[in-house]
Amino acid sequence: MVDDDAVFGEVVRVDGVNAYVVRAVFGSSRESGVGEFVGVESAEGVVVSVVTGVERLIPEDVVSMLSFEMESKYLPYSADLGTSYYLVFGLGLLYRECVRYGLRVAPQVRSRVWRLEDDVIRKFHLSFGSVSISYFNRYREALGDDVLLAIVDELWRVLPEAQTMLVPVRKYLRGGGVL
Repeated sequence: MVDDDAVFGEVVRVDGVNAYVVRAVFGSSRESGVGEFVGVESAEGVVVSVVTGVERLIPEDVVSMLSFEMESKYLPYSADLGTSYYLVFGLGLLYRECVRYGLRVAPQVRSRVWRLEDDVIRKFHLSFGSVSISYFNRYREALGDDVLLAIVDELWRVLPEAQTMLVPVRKYLRGGGVL
């Protein structure tokens, strides 16, 4: 499916069919941004998903250890402090040459997650011969306008032929849903 070098994280929590928390692999090459498309390993195929947010937590009992003087003493024990947790939302399924918008089954905990390459993003959005962003209406409330705007920006880069369609979508989202 994907080689281990391309993996940037793994699912550590599943909050529903569409919502997952992904722990970034230590030493991942770069931060993922809101609106970036990622693939999640699934028994049915690749769950095409989008990053909707990031969380970085420091356990309360460790906060007192983070003073400058004490940092070097406890640093060996704080390897997990720099871990990023990404909030990811599943949009649909890509299997073989087929695309299915919407999901019926959630991926498993410990499923690998990787950044999707442009050709995979194109395949997901051009599956029926023309550009499809039908999931915008379906998931607008769950994703929110800011995440949808970030997705539009990502699609603007990956699908230059869709820019004329994306102009009114961008204007609509920036205007709070009013044209």
